[in-house]
Amino acid sequence: MLKSFTQNIQLLFAGITLLFLLCLGYALLNSSWVIMAVPCAVVFAFFVLFDIELPFKLLLLTIPLSFSMERVLPIQLDFPDEIFQLLITFLMLFYFIIKRDVYSKQFISHPLIGLVLLGFFWTAVTTFASSDIALSMKFLLRKVWYIVPFVFFSYAYFQDAKRVKQGFVLMFSVLLLIVFIVMYKAKGAGFSFDDVHDPIQPFFKNHVMYGSMISSFFFLIIGAFLNGRKGSFHKLFFAFGILLFLVAIYFSYSRGAWAATLFGIGTMVLIKWRKMHWGIGLFYALVLVFVLWLGNNNKYLQYRPKFEKTVMHESLADHLMATIQGTDISSAERYYRWIAAVRMSKDKPLVGYGPNMFYDSYKPYTISAFKTWVSRNLERSTSHNYFLFMLVEQGYPGLIIYAVFIFMIFYLGQKIYHNSTNRFDRNIILAVLGMLGAIFINNFFSELLETDKIGSLFYIGVTLLVIYDIKQKKLAQPNS
Repeated sequence: MLKSFTQNIQLLFAGITLLFLLCLGYALLNSSWVIMAVPCAVVFAFFVLFDIELPFKLLLLTIPLSFSMERVLPIQLDFPDEIFQLLITFLMLFYFIIKRDVYSKQFISHPLIGLVLLGFFWTAVTTFASSDIALSMKFLLRKVWYIVPFVFFSYAYFQDAKRVKQGFVLMFSVLLLIVFIVMYKAKGAGFSFDDVHDPIQPFFKNHVMYGSMISSFFFLIIGAFLNGRKGSFHKLFFAFGILLFLVAIYFSYSRGAWAATLFGIGTMVLIKWRKMHWGIGLFYALVLVFVLWLGNNNKYLQYRPKFEKTVMHESLADHLMATIQGTDISSAERYYRWIAAVRMSKDKPLVGYGPNMFYDSYKPYTISAFKTWVSRNLERSTSHNYFLFMLVEQGYPGLIIYAVFIFMIFYLGQKIYHNSTNRFDRNIILAVLGMLGAIFINNFFSELLETDKIGSLFYIGVTLLVIYDIKQKKLAQPNS
């Protein structure tokens, strides 16, 4: 039997070698090296047959270093992680069969999973009500290969605490290396505020994305530090990681990342005090009051920017002062988009304009008094606020689903944390909630849940809360 197995392995190796040589010959004769992907795909498929979770491990490893291929390909695609997301989505049926005992009724009926599915359902409804179904369908399809890997696949994968550690190490090791590279390149530029873009290339599209990811992941490092043994090398190493990421967050020069870090810390404190549900409720109330106050008698018109004074500042001090005075170009442009978004919602309050339709629809609703010199929007960005993003593209139901989802994350997360009696689990839960708090604030000033670097952390974080909640309920059952 052993001899037969050895012979089969030798035949397989010979076959792959022959395939490699044939593809190499074709590539040399035709100067077309794309064909070399074929033997690589065959070898990869061979390994997947023995370890169906391999693509997910590679996905976690490649998320921090992924980059957009939109300049090379006719479609928006992040490489290489989105390739693994597509592969995992294809493999999900097989994985479900293998892990079918894990996917219990408690998982499908969990409130957070229910809200994920409800949000996807409403996205589908608004897709078919869209003014451009084909464009909205692209958004819906990408949503599928975000939810399947990061929610459904990760639910079974992270059942074991060792897998949670492994997943963290895979992402942290690569992100740590990238932060070192960025800091080294930034040092060469003198940590200049006006030269913040170049050091982060090609891993991040802009400094906002960079600041958002490191400020969100920062809280997972805190969790690893809390779970380290006192005086151990791991605890000292993660203490260094915390300090390094704090410095990196500062030199990202992203005000959203700074605010997100503070909010995440506040989230952890309020969770410990059992007050986070009141905190998020108060946040919603303050935003609503502020919006109503600005809308009363068109008061917002008093705060229109002065075109000649609204500029991009070259020093951090001037940048912060301009933010306070409302003369910073990025802040002024946000007002321009936000006002347009509110005005758009009046025409299509129920189903919105459809997913992926903000850019093609908002220009007629803008007010010229708030126009800035960057309002041409060559980068085709959207509303710069996820609540308004949902309102415009998916109507008031989409906005409400997202608002309820965020509230339930912290309401249930707080209960899960205090119901846990395991120190390791409690620290993970607290770190995840801090991360989700940071993502919430980063997302308040952008639309980051649809990106691989932030959307992955968000959905995995939500899934981990579901895992620990279900485990607690099973332990609480008398016959468990």
